[in-house]
Amino acid sequence: MRGMKETAMGGQSAVAGTIQELDPQIIEASTSGIKYPASRSDLITRAKESEAPQIVLDALNQFEDRQYSDPEDVKSEFQKIQQK
Repeated sequence: MRGMKETAMGGQSAVAGTIQELDPQIIEASTSGIKYPASRSDLITRAKESEAPQIVLDALNQFEDRQYSDPEDVKSEFQKIQQK
């Protein structure tokens, strides 16, 4: 099981260890100012513009590729990702 430990320690930023540990607020903060409805790629673009941590981009990349109607919609999708 040596590989598991290496992955856990492997250059992850201190912001959050895993998507499960991420605070939904960081997703909101990273995508704030976006115009809704917004697609997954719009959310990712906005997060990159706001210099979101890589873990946030990783989470957004797992979102369903559809239109999100508002921040609540984004938050509920994020909670689905966390439960995977």
